[in-house]
Amino acid sequence: MDAPKSSSIRGDGFVHTVLLGIVWIGRAAAWLLIPIFCLILAGVVLSAAKVGIIFRWEHDIFLFGSKLTLSSLGDLQWHLFGTMLMLSMAGTLVSDNHVRVDFLRQNMSERQKKIVDLFGHIVFLLPLSAIVVFHGYDFTIRSWTMNEGSNYDGLYNRFLLKSFIPIGFLLLFLAGLGLTIQTLHSLFRSKGGSSDG
Repeated sequence: MDAPKSSSIRGDGFVHTVLLGIVWIGRAAAWLLIPIFCLILAGVVLSAAKVGIIFRWEHDIFLFGSKLTLSSLGDLQWHLFGTMLMLSMAGTLVSDNHVRVDFLRQNMSERQKKIVDLFGHIVFLLPLSAIVVFHGYDFTIRSWTMNEGSNYDGLYNRFLLKSFIPIGFLLLFLAGLGLTIQTLHSLFRSKGGSSDG
């Protein structure tokens, strides 16, 4: 597997280990694309065959209730896609594979780039992530308490999907915090080096 293109996760220590773990989680979550594609294909074929209910069983099971339907497959596609997105966005940030405004960034020095990144992490990323984690947790608990599920033979136990919102943004918060620590360390080290020379 290729190493991330950014130098942002080079180093050692606890922060480095956490950032590598976040990248690993994102790469593992990316494999959810395979079952998503299979579900899309199955949904198209079954829809063309006008199959509504695929299987029935006697007792309710987690997520599916008492039957597997075309609506269940459709919901499962979106559940898996949402899970993949939530688990991979932090790794994308750490690997420096996220979208940037390159026409502004390309003319900056490395130090200026680090300062802009630091500002963005502290002012925007960390507060937003903390807010979403806080409210996402409440959102998930309410879904679990009311046993939220589908009204149209789709998936049940929606709290499971919703739990990935605070989990994903917690990973994003940890990624932003780790990158902030690394950037501050790099800036102070380069400032100390330049003043010594």
